[in-house]
Amino acid sequence: MRPRDLDALEFDRVRAQLATFACSTAGQEACRAIAPSATLDVATAELERTWQFTRWLDRHASSPVSEFPDVRTALKSAVHPGFVLDAASLLAIRTVLRVAAHARSVLSKHAAALADIGDLAAQLQALPGVLQPLERALDDHAGITDEASDELAEVRRTLRRLRDQLTRRLEELVQRPTLADVIAEQYVTLRNNRFVVPVKASHASRMSGVVQDRSVSGETVYVEPLFAVDLNNQLLMAAREEEAIVRRILADLTDLIRQEHAALAANFAALVALDVLSAKGRFALRYRCTQPLLGTDEVRIGAARHPVLLFTGRPVTPVDLLIPSSQRTLVITGPNTGGKTVALKAVGLLALMAQSGLLIPAAEESCLPCFSAIFADVGDAQSIERNLSTFSAHVANLTDVLAHDLDGALVLLDEPGVGTDPDEGAALAIGLVQTFEAAGARVVLTTHGTPVKVFALSRDSCITAAVDFDVADLTPRYRLSYHSLGESLALPIAQRLGLPASVLAAARGAQSEQSKAFGAAVGRLEESRRAFEQRHAEAATRAHALAEQQRESETLLAELREKRQQRWRDELLVARTFVRSLKEQGRELLAALERGAADRRALEQFVAAQETAIAEQAARSDEPMPAEPVVHAGPPRLGDTVAVGAHGITGQLLEIKGARAWIQRGSMRFEVPAAQLRKAGSAAPAHVEMPRVTLPAGRDGLPTEITLIGLRAREAIGQLETFLDESVRANHASVRIIHGIGSGALRRAVQEFLSASPYCESYRGGEPPEGGSGVTIATLST
Repeated sequence: MRPRDLDALEFDRVRAQLATFACSTAGQEACRAIAPSATLDVATAELERTWQFTRWLDRHASSPVSEFPDVRTALKSAVHPGFVLDAASLLAIRTVLRVAAHARSVLSKHAAALADIGDLAAQLQALPGVLQPLERALDDHAGITDEASDELAEVRRTLRRLRDQLTRRLEELVQRPTLADVIAEQYVTLRNNRFVVPVKASHASRMSGVVQDRSVSGETVYVEPLFAVDLNNQLLMAAREEEAIVRRILADLTDLIRQEHAALAANFAALVALDVLSAKGRFALRYRCTQPLLGTDEVRIGAARHPVLLFTGRPVTPVDLLIPSSQRTLVITGPNTGGKTVALKAVGLLALMAQSGLLIPAAEESCLPCFSAIFADVGDAQSIERNLSTFSAHVANLTDVLAHDLDGALVLLDEPGVGTDPDEGAALAIGLVQTFEAAGARVVLTTHGTPVKVFALSRDSCITAAVDFDVADLTPRYRLSYHSLGESLALPIAQRLGLPASVLAAARGAQSEQSKAFGAAVGRLEESRRAFEQRHAEAATRAHALAEQQRESETLLAELREKRQQRWRDELLVARTFVRSLKEQGRELLAALERGAADRRALEQFVAAQETAIAEQAARSDEPMPAEPVVHAGPPRLGDTVAVGAHGITGQLLEIKGARAWIQRGSMRFEVPAAQLRKAGSAAPAHVEMPRVTLPAGRDGLPTEITLIGLRAREAIGQLETFLDESVRANHASVRIIHGIGSGALRRAVQEFLSASPYCESYRGGEPPEGGSGVTIATLST
């Protein structure tokens, strides 16, 4: 990428803004130096790292790296034998090691979530052989601690003892009443690194000692008493010894740095890379950025927001940027101040960001090619120093662009051909588009030239877009309308800005008829487009509403099905429990009869009680019987078919005694409340010719298979449900359902019913000896 193209697209402003999110000076410097990669694998990997880290940062809020100093100079100096780092430099290295240790701990803890930055975690090496001596030898203010060595601690104890002894004797001296007229001030001070007392110059002869200094006024001299000379000498020698020991400690620590120079440099580099990654993540979260897909054949950036406009803090209108895979050039038209140049520069700037590993302020699922290079000819390129006009400067830049390999490149042209005759400039713009396309480049250009607009409309490789503009009040909407041409609106805008009417009238008179006709055609096209977009929006709204209704209907249907199946399951459970209880009581009564503990009357009472319980159980059911009888008015008579309650069992009325009645249904006799009887007549079922087969019977005489061949699906399912109910009550383990092959519709209906039926635990197709695909074997619930 040429530096001038990065400058033209304001990539430096993006890098500078990114640097504000870094926490170290080295990280800020690295942010300002990031560059786009033209290699797809490299750019994609860096983009994925940023996206992964941004998601992690969004969940955990704090970055694993905190502020750390720049130690590159110190590390570079430590490499040289004999060089000794000062304590401040060593303290900075210790800070780096502390930050690295914390970052390594965080990355190790979240290794699975941050798999793509595992290489950074590997570079953050633990160096206890360096960190521990630095921790022991340095305090937080770059001082050497007494724990650095026993020898240093001993010398410092001597220094403290001598200093205390000397200052105590000097303080006693200045406080003597006999020397009140000699001592200038009652304090002890240092001059030439020696402890002295202030004496009046007029009485200096009365104080025996060495004069070390005098005040600016000359009225005070600083005298070192004779008794203090030896103590000061001892103190000075001890201080020199301390300095020598400290220097040896610093030299030893520097040797440790020199030995681990490579590991320390790797730690620092990893921290800088992690700081840059954190800055990218914070940048993405701040400006609501997303990860684009790199390496596609099309440019499709939805709801793009120009990054530099975002930095101002003002609201930014999103714009959709599109170059389909089947086309090579996007031609943006429309009036000035409408946002053409902003849209053009946004394409290039967002591509630069993506190929630099930065997420972009755009909608999800945006995609871009990985451009081999990005060239821009934007703005006024006039150069006074080179004696170039605007046109000449643009031509010089385009000449340089054409000298590069353009295959896979993106070329951005802002008003190509300006600064010269409009017809020739438009011809030049058309020639540039054809040349760049032939060289394999994608092109985005803005234009006011009518010939360029006509060329774009007639060329399959071009897609046109107009910046949306409110013609009524001449205000931009900052949106792109594709497959449309925008009017330049120079005269209306000039009128709004106050240009005299006489000038405007003369300008309109000077317009060619062709220009007027073209403008009118474009205006009609825009009106048609707006009407179509309105109808399209209304249709989309209706489609969305219908889709919502469809989803609600499907949800409701699924809920109803589930409730029905649950009801079946509940009722089957109640029925099984009832039957089980009935069997247990029956077995107990039979056992009692065999033992002689009960007589026939007890048996009759039990049967009557259970018949009543069965009738009441049936009356409680909310489901109608498979063939619900038609209830007729009038009191029932003996022998009539009657129904118990609104949806109860039906049978033949045998006897009525008071409030109780007895009815016969099949082989079973029921005692029921007489008040609940209703006269009923069964509707005659439609006659269906059925093939006659012999049904094998189970141990209780009930068949273990059913033939449904010749029935419609609804009739077959009704009979199958009754058959399964009887088979479950008869404790059959499995049954054979013969449905035939035919079109397969009956088989599908049967198996669909079995899959939802509470009677069926599982089912399978028949084996060849069992009837093959014309048979389904159902295992019943127990």
